[in-house]
Amino acid sequence: MRFEILKEYDVIIVGGGPGGSSAAKVAAEKGLKTIFFERGRKPGEKNSSGCGLGPRLWRDFDFMKELSPEICPSMRQTTFAKNCFINKDDQLVGMVMARPTESVTYEPAKSFITMNIYRSEFDPWVADLAIRAGAELKTSTLIKGLLKEKGKVVGVIDEKGEKYKSPIVIGADGVVSMVAKEAGLRAKWGPLEVTLVPQYDFKCDRKKLDDLIRDEAVTIWWGVNFPAAYQVFFGDGFHIGLGNWMSWWDKNPLYYLNRVIGLDYFQKWIKLLDAKPREVQAHLLPWKDYPRDTFTDNVMLIGDAGGFPCPLEAEGIYPAMLTGKLAAEVAVKAISDGDTSKSALQAYEAAWQKSSVGIEFESGPELSNIWRELPFKPKETMTWFIPLYMELMGGIYDWSEPHVIRVRQIIEKIQSYMPVAIPFIMKHVMPLLAEIMGEDLQQLGLLPDMLKKLLPKPKKKR
Repeated sequence: MRFEILKEYDVIIVGGGPGGSSAAKVAAEKGLKTIFFERGRKPGEKNSSGCGLGPRLWRDFDFMKELSPEICPSMRQTTFAKNCFINKDDQLVGMVMARPTESVTYEPAKSFITMNIYRSEFDPWVADLAIRAGAELKTSTLIKGLLKEKGKVVGVIDEKGEKYKSPIVIGADGVVSMVAKEAGLRAKWGPLEVTLVPQYDFKCDRKKLDDLIRDEAVTIWWGVNFPAAYQVFFGDGFHIGLGNWMSWWDKNPLYYLNRVIGLDYFQKWIKLLDAKPREVQAHLLPWKDYPRDTFTDNVMLIGDAGGFPCPLEAEGIYPAMLTGKLAAEVAVKAISDGDTSKSALQAYEAAWQKSSVGIEFESGPELSNIWRELPFKPKETMTWFIPLYMELMGGIYDWSEPHVIRVRQIIEKIQSYMPVAIPFIMKHVMPLLAEIMGEDLQQLGLLPDMLKKLLPKPKKKR
């Protein structure tokens, strides 16, 4: 007779990405018997290439100060971002770059915008920190279901039928979260809650990158014929990708990405860098206006599984690591109190709402809406936005006429765009400003009194 032996833990974490590893590290440090699972052979093996790590990680996680190029050779410290504007004829018509501005309040944010790094190096490093803290990592293991007793989650089951029991399960299993579905928190994302993101990864000579790119973080490609694309630079390569909500695509997504690759200016840089494609990737990414249903009895969702990527540009590493940390801290108290019910885990929602992640989502609907309506509706919006922006930014440098005549021409051209620009501003920009500034917006001397009367009232805080 075979007796089934359940392996028991204080907390189980499904997912070995930065969020799951962050949760495992904190839980283990706090004395919980912790296990986290990774379906790949190692953390970072199955990922979306690379990422840009923002300064908030160095501010909020002390261990980030240990990160170095010796640990992660792909690491590139960056100090500026570049925007390239492409017209309807796929011509580069403008370029703007920016470094950290004088209003930035702390180091290291004054020194760099992002630290770019490949996930295949970063993820194992964070997972190793969790292991050194006492957490157990099990790789090459797919968790296929949740153990339940009387309708409540009490553990997990892997693809081989092995069972692991725990009073708390943390779902760090990404956008297609089994934990969310099995726990009854979410069946699937809606078409306006998830994006499809294809990208190409290129290998380059490190010295050529250093000489030509230097400390550039990212190039954003704003175009009429494709949704906004991003090009991120690493130690010995870069990737180029774009995305849009699932309801948007009318052609194969690679058609739009190839439009970017085919731009004359992009091809010039490929030749200068002698860049060689090494991988084609595609991934889903939750892009929501607000995270909902992130916990229930014995279960908490973090990172992509909970819908936490930033509502403006969908950056996900920082939200994953911070929500992982908060979930682990709530787990410690819940287990100490002997209460892991939904009412007890309400503390998790309260914690992330008060955090930097929660503050970001206070204006989540307005932030995600402005992005959806501007660079992600290229044929509707960018057809007028790009030429309008370039008239404002670059028209004065034209020497075809005396400057007084050029100014008149520029103003006349800008006025021609006002019938579409003003409704867009009132519908999408002003609600965002009203939500961010609240009652303070009425006091801004930048706005004429007539316009202040048209401002929407900010929503009540959640």
